[in-house]
Amino acid sequence: MESYSPGKSFTIGVGVTAASGKPYSLTTGGDIYGTGLTNGRPPGVPRNSLEGPAYVDLDSRLSRDFYFSRRKEKGNVLTLAFDAFNILNHVNYVADVGNLKSPFFGQAVSAFPARRLQITTRFKF
Repeated sequence: MESYSPGKSFTIGVGVTAASGKPYSLTTGGDIYGTGLTNGRPPGVPRNSLEGPAYVDLDSRLSRDFYFSRRKEKGNVLTLAFDAFNILNHVNYVADVGNLKSPFFGQAVSAFPARRLQITTRFKF
């Protein structure tokens, strides 16, 4: 997160996260190799051969420090902050289903949280 202080009172911070899709594996959903596990890949299909959707996140913070002494380095400080996470409210999926027998094959079944807002107070002494 990069921060900027436009004056003596407030601090503004902005963070951007962007990533390509996470890889996942195609599986048959059956025990094709006789191992007792149902996570076997079809012959000739490499591990992590599929790719999920990309991840994009924009966060921001606005904060203000209130000092209770003239010496800012050694005094008590009260910080009030307002944070906003995933400002764009972009749907960021967690994982995709790679099991060929699943009705959800190739689809994401969960996502990271939607836009979140929070107010924070902190007192340093």
